[in-house]
Amino acid sequence: MIRGLYSSASGAVSAVQAQQVIVNNLANIATTAFKRDIPLYESFSRILEKKMSQEEQGVRLRESFPDFSQGRFVHTGNTFDLALEGEGFFVISTSQGIAYTRAGNFTLDSEGKLVTPNGFPVMGEDGPIIIPGEKAQDVKFTPEGEVRVNGEIINRIRIDFLPEPSLLYKVGNSLFKPYKGARVAEAKKTYLRQGYLELSNVEPIKEMVELISNFRLYEVNQRVLQLQDDTLDKTCNQVGRIK
Repeated sequence: MIRGLYSSASGAVSAVQAQQVIVNNLANIATTAFKRDIPLYESFSRILEKKMSQEEQGVRLRESFPDFSQGRFVHTGNTFDLALEGEGFFVISTSQGIAYTRAGNFTLDSEGKLVTPNGFPVMGEDGPIIIPGEKAQDVKFTPEGEVRVNGEIINRIRIDFLPEPSLLYKVGNSLFKPYKGARVAEAKKTYLRQGYLELSNVEPIKEMVELISNFRLYEVNQRVLQLQDDTLDKTCNQVGRIK
């Protein structure tokens, strides 16, 4: 009986945690190049194999991981709006080291550096990309990543490819950091599109279906939990009572 309570409780908690992941996905529908998170459940049989308490039955939400499928493109016409067609990432220099992003809604700062909305420099093969202010309207980005000013190549946007994107984790502001051991290579099959932005890959209808499904899962576990609680109460207070 007690094991059944643990199973139902863990199922209800997992459903709530999955709801939080889905709600966050829906909240970021309009975030440039946002990557939806997918809840990943773990069976408690794995925990039992680790010789933990045998009362711990059922499932739990082990973690969530990003879905790196490409979002749709939207044309903006802005000079410094860039989208990546393929599996590569822009390389960003942050105060905590190198990070990666698919969000190409860049601008120029007061020093002429190409930066993210949070002011982090976008890296080129020759360091941060710097464009003189008076030439900002004459900038062209080629599909291969070349940065051209008046036809002259001044740098090339660094685009990295990570063969195992599952080794990336979110750090906020559409940025990702690699786990230790993540391999990085040149993105040979990724192309740049100037004047476009990648939208989030969140599909509202799909997320709403998942939201409803998880809510029903929570309700079922809650009912079962209540039923087992009532049964336990009767067992303790009524069975064997002498009348």
